[in-house]
This record gives sequence, C-alpha cells and structure tokens, in this order.
Amino acid sequence: MSNLLLRLRYSNEPEADTFYEWEGSVFAFIPGEAPKKLFHCAGMNVGKAHIEDNKLLATTRELTYYLDPKTHEKLTHWENPWTGERLPVVHIANDPVQMVLPTFIPLDTRTNPFSKTTKLVTEIPLFYPNALAGDEQFAPYDPHKMYQAGELFTFTCPTAQAESDETINDAEVHWTRVSHFAPFMKMGNKEGYLVYHCAGHKLPQGSTYKDLVHPILRNEIETRVTSYAHAPDAYSPAAKNVSSWTYFKENFDRYKNDPNAEWPIPKNE
Repeated sequence: MSNLLLRLRYSNEPEADTFYEWEGSVFAFIPGEAPKKLFHCAGMNVGKAHIEDNKLLATTRELTYYLDPKTHEKLTHWENPWTGERLPVVHIANDPVQMVLPTFIPLDTRTNPFSKTTKLVTEIPLFYPNALAGDEQFAPYDPHKMYQAGELFTFTCPTAQAESDETINDAEVHWTRVSHFAPFMKMGNKEGYLVYHCAGHKLPQGSTYKDLVHPILRNEIETRVTSYAHAPDAYSPAAKNVSSWTYFKENFDRYKNDPNAEWPIPKNE
C-alpha cells in the first residue's frame, strides 16, 4: 500500500489540484459563562503534494468564511457581545500553507469492519511565538506571548480504497480547532478560547472550484479571490506560511483605517 496520507489528503499526481471543503460552527468558551455560538463558517483548501527524499512536500491555499450564525450569510462586520464594539470581520485567507512530513512516520489509522471504512486521525498541537506579540498596537487584539492551538482532523474513506494504491476520491473530513480568539474580534486579554467544529469532504480528482458545494465559496473564488481556483505552483522552502495572525498583522493598516473594507483582500489590490 503506497503512502496513505498522500492518496487520501492529496493525489498520486503531483501536479493535480485537490480540493476539500467544510462547513460548521465557531463557539466561544469563556470561564463562568455558557458557551456561545458566534459564527457559522464555510471553508475550502486546494493543494498539491509529492514525495521526495522520503518526505511528503505539500503546498496549499485555504479560505474560511465567518458567516451569520442564523442566516449563514457572509459577514462584513460583527458586534462584539462583550464590548459592544462593531468590528470588521477578517475572514481566513491563508496563502500559502505548506507542510513537510517524513513518510516513515506511523499513521494513526482505525478500521471499522461493519461500515468497511478506514479513518486516519491526525492531531496537531501548536505552540509557538505569537506573530502579534511585542508590539503594543496589537495588545487589544491578542496580547499573548505564545500562540497555543490544536488542529484535530479525522479523515474517513472506504477501506478498499485505503488498501489500494490509487488516489482516494471518496473521503470525508471532520475538523476541530481550538485556538485563541481571532485577532479581528479584539478580545484583548479576556480569558477563553474558540472551538471550530466542522465536517466536510474531498472533491473527486479532476474537480475545480466550480464543483464546490457551498455557493459563497464558489462566488468568492469566481469574483474576488481568483487565486484560490488553483493550488500554488509548487512547494517552496523559501515561502513563509500564512496564518490568521500573520495575515492580520500584514494588513493591520487596512483593518484600522478602512472599517468598511471587504475581506479577504483580492490579490490585485
């Protein structure tokens, strides 16, 4: 059986674009308060990968939109229920997101003989310097010295496809993320955290962004963020990963000085 992660998360074809999309909820957990659903959300990732020198090299782009929790419409602004402040919503637009993973690392797989499915579980704890730390202008947005989070994935596919050597088309994903409050929320040093809870699926090989199920994702890529129609050209060791925190820092002047600006930022701006 050839590399399962490559075939499940990406494709055997190194130049092929592989799409995933997901949808779910974003909850705030604050000590002493009932959990609060702040947003619905919808997102996508387009990536490609290959194996070189016993390493899986992957490069991707990803979007996640914060939506109204009731109407599921794209938000341009959000009223912080703790401060009453009306704030621009900075949607997630990470380009690129890259990964290098040794192919010899054991994978956590679990097979269900009754449903004839196999699960691949990946748990990624994160703890590294906060990109906004050390600059007082960012203290109201995230004053923490370190960024602490967890990215938790469960991929599910038919066992027959997992045990073959072919690219896996029929795959579902469950994603949970635990993190600090997003910087645009302007939560300062308030105790608590966000939980993103989403379910999604892989699009069959040969799909394009036009095959994405969620209309907001299709429309945004069609009209505003056209670069997300394809994965980056190739993995580049010189490229720096983009996160919500680095994106916010890089575009802080826009956030601060143009409260009616629309996010994410089209590449031609």
